[in-house]
Amino acid sequence: MVNLIEDIKAMLVEENGDDSWEDFVDSQEVGDCQWIVDSIKQSFSQVTSIFGEVDIDEPYIDEDGDEQFIMTHHWIKYKGKILDFSKGTLQEYIDFMDIYDPVVDNSSIYHARRSE
Repeated sequence: MVNLIEDIKAMLVEENGDDSWEDFVDSQEVGDCQWIVDSIKQSFSQVTSIFGEVDIDEPYIDEDGDEQFIMTHHWIKYKGKILDFSKGTLQEYIDFMDIYDPVVDNSSIYHARRSE
C-alpha cells in the first residue's frame, strides 16, 4: 500500500503543479475533495471512490443559520482501508493527527453514502 500512496501523492502534486505534497495539501480548499478523488479514480482503477459525510470538530453555520457538525466529503478506499488525500480541505474543521498522511487515523468519523 505504501507504493500506491506514494504514486497517488506524486500524481496529484504533478497534476496540480505544486512543488511538494505538503504544498498540495496546504493549498486545498473546501470542495476540492471531489476533483481530487476523481483524479485518483481516473488514474488508479484499483481504488474505490467514496462519497459521504465526515464528523467535524469545529462546527460551521449553514445557509439556514443552523450549526452543523458534519460535512459532505469524498475519499477513497483501497483493500477495505480508507485513504483521504484531501484532508487539507477539512483542516479548519478537523484536528487530524497528521494532515499530510492519507491514512485515516479515526475511521469512525467517516460515513459512506455511496461508492463508485
